[in-house]
Amino acid sequence: MEQIFWRDIEDLAGHWNGLGVDVKRPASGKPNLCLLSGNNKRMQLVLGEQTLLWGTMSRCLYGVWLVRNQLPEQLPQTLVGPIDSPRVEQQARLDPAQRLKAWSRFFVEQLMQHQPDFFYPGYWLVRALRPESQKPLRPLLSGSEAWYFKGGEDAQSHMPQWAIYGRNILDNQQPGPARWVELYEGGGAVVGLHAVDPHSGRLKWWRKKAREGSLPPILLWYVSGLNSHLILDGHYRLQAAIDENLPPEFLVLSSPRLRRYRPNPQEQQKVLGALQVQVQRNKLDTGRFNQLLISTFDDRPYHGFGSQSWAGIASEQEWIKQVSGILEARGDLSHLEEILDREGPEE
Repeated sequence: MEQIFWRDIEDLAGHWNGLGVDVKRPASGKPNLCLLSGNNKRMQLVLGEQTLLWGTMSRCLYGVWLVRNQLPEQLPQTLVGPIDSPRVEQQARLDPAQRLKAWSRFFVEQLMQHQPDFFYPGYWLVRALRPESQKPLRPLLSGSEAWYFKGGEDAQSHMPQWAIYGRNILDNQQPGPARWVELYEGGGAVVGLHAVDPHSGRLKWWRKKAREGSLPPILLWYVSGLNSHLILDGHYRLQAAIDENLPPEFLVLSSPRLRRYRPNPQEQQKVLGALQVQVQRNKLDTGRFNQLLISTFDDRPYHGFGSQSWAGIASEQEWIKQVSGILEARGDLSHLEEILDREGPEE
């Protein structure tokens, strides 16, 4: 029997921070869209019988090599149905605080409809990443290179402390050669799964929506084994935002591990006593006191990084043959030896 429960997640200040989805059903084999793993840390992202990208972890466990397939302007199967103008206008009329909340529900419902086995049993999280400024730290950056995205008040929400830097958004107009992604560097790469036609009428329409401020968020799936945010929906919306130099919003889907813990009552009493002393000495205002008190007795679970992979790569020899063929067809074998040896790029 299948049961799916979802709930809004708020921080201690009552602000929406994400959507939690509990999926309870018997395991039924690997999903249609999934990450396959094999011998010698080889990985392969597939959608049905179609390979979307290949990856391999370095021996030092410091980074991942990615090789994207050169797919046309759409995936072979639907993940999220087309977003039409009435839907965009309806969501745009919502209060900004409610807009991402509504889009998160829309995307989860779409994935359930078009890829019903994508949400394998367990706990899932949809998290919003919004544009922030990094100009004071990197004043010379311009365009999408200057973009920076982060979540809400992580210290108050126990959410994964994700961030995305514009410099790590891979070009979706040309898949290019192999890409090295350092683990923990700048929140990982944002990776498109198909190409974008720069002359498409759809791209022009999304550029117009970006200028109007009604561009829907881009849906990402965080896969920890690849240290990457994979674009499930919004390739053209992201390109429109880049072309207009207007940073979009992201909704990041993940399957984190919930880490529960029991606070130490003795430590809690020590902190409580110290806070009372500070209040008596008028060294702590009421707002700060309440914040520290709540965090001391907060027993909500922490959301750790994590995603699942399935055994399914036929053999390492077949993986090597596929990757070598892709890079040879592109006329760029400069990193092939490093990929096969699982070594990082030469400085």
